[in-house]
Amino acid sequence: MSDDLFNQDTRTRMALCWHYYSAHFDDQPVQVLTADGRSREQTVSWAVGVLADCDWEALGAWPGTPTGPAFWRGVWEDFDDRGVDKISLVCESDLDARTLCPTAKVLPPFQRILGQRHVPATSSVGVLRAEARRAVREASGVRAARIALEGLLAQSGAGRVAVLSPDWPEVLEQFRAFYALRPHRRAVVRAGDEYLEQLGLSLRRAVSRHGPFADSAAAVSFVARTISRDELRLKLSMRPQAARPMLRLVGSDSAGLASLGH
Repeated sequence: MSDDLFNQDTRTRMALCWHYYSAHFDDQPVQVLTADGRSREQTVSWAVGVLADCDWEALGAWPGTPTGPAFWRGVWEDFDDRGVDKISLVCESDLDARTLCPTAKVLPPFQRILGQRHVPATSSVGVLRAEARRAVREASGVRAARIALEGLLAQSGAGRVAVLSPDWPEVLEQFRAFYALRPHRRAVVRAGDEYLEQLGLSLRRAVSRHGPFADSAAAVSFVARTISRDELRLKLSMRPQAARPMLRLVGSDSAGLASLGH
């Protein structure tokens, strides 16, 4: 992985908060053009961070898959440059993610373990998997999650159940660390996964519409701009209509952030 890709000025370089309770990572396959004009698949990773009060923001995008100490050191250097001192929880399947912050605890991500990633949300399987993920997120413990999943699968057709059903006891055991958190902290992690899910859906659509990128830096920049733009839109959509400011998007600034017009 090239170090200069971690320092691209075209990516989101806004300052971040000093402490996030949880950071949630996902990765997006992209097509990048080669020197001979062909395209090959690469991966861009991105993340959202959640504060203790459940407020949140997009944290940025980086080249490569979120695995290995070298990747996490590069991300942490980026965070450190932008003002982050502490992350309490990292939701990521790679245990090397603890390199991201010496004090961070690593929790399993819902999307990876429950097999939700890159499945069309509107498909019958996508809908069922989203419901299964929601049931696990909202349960108070392993037993409650198992009962909720059994009830969900009992209402589904045999074909859909066959696609979805993993070894539930083994899968749910991986979430014991999540259920061991205090209720408020579980709510923060749950919120982060929900934000990641919503941004991921719009990001996949945007990448599909865009087509192949000129190079890795262009792909990383596009992902960073897209999640920053959609963060703003999602936050505005969640506010009461009367409380929404009269803003309009007028483009993006040199840092790749959507700028506002009045």
